[in-house]
Amino acid sequence: MHAVSVRVIAPVALECKFWIDSDCWHAVADGLDISVQGGSFEDAKRNMESALNAYVQTLLRKPYAADGKTAA
Repeated sequence: MHAVSVRVIAPVALECKFWIDSDCWHAVADGLDISVQGGSFEDAKRNMESALNAYVQTLLRKPYAADGKTAA
């Protein structure tokens, strides 16, 4: 058998909260302890997408735990 490695992107939709305070947009991803800011709603949304991507990438890079369970 010959296997081919192909990168697959699987987006996951998460509900995040956004609000404006003192001319700055804030956002949080509840349950993940992730918060970001942006000068506009679009900036905050982009920053949240980047933060979530970085969070998932960190989880995927963690080695398996000693008890055989995965990091995720």
